[in-house]
Amino acid sequence: MKKHLAGTAVAVIFAAMTLASATPSWAQESAPMKVKVPFDFMVENDRMPAADYTIQRIVNGHLRLQSKDGRVSLTVIALPAQAKSAPEKAHFIFHCYAGNCFLANIWTPGLDVGWQLLAGKFEQELARNKTAPLETATVLGQ
Repeated sequence: MKKHLAGTAVAVIFAAMTLASATPSWAQESAPMKVKVPFDFMVENDRMPAADYTIQRIVNGHLRLQSKDGRVSLTVIALPAQAKSAPEKAHFIFHCYAGNCFLANIWTPGLDVGWQLLAGKFEQELARNKTAPLETATVLGQ
């Protein structure tokens, strides 16, 4: 019995070490992305002015958006999203409703994964009222 438990314990520890060392593709580190957003927009419930931004993954599922001048900085939770192919440049997808644009997705250059940002209260309200996005804006980054 003791021999069986010891063998099981070794197998469990080996499996845990294997899982801990495996890094899913969506969790891979990527270099900071830079983008010039030419319009005001919202991320979750925060308004962001038109500016040059750096976006960087900081920890599991957290992204930091910071303006080039350092005046605006925001950390948000984002969900991994699978792309059909790996883009050459970063893509920032915005959903725009009657002049209000919301950052929805960020696609990472060279990787077939990206990030889906959570909708804030205002965007959820527009969706509840069945206000379809009038347009989707794509801004290319570096």
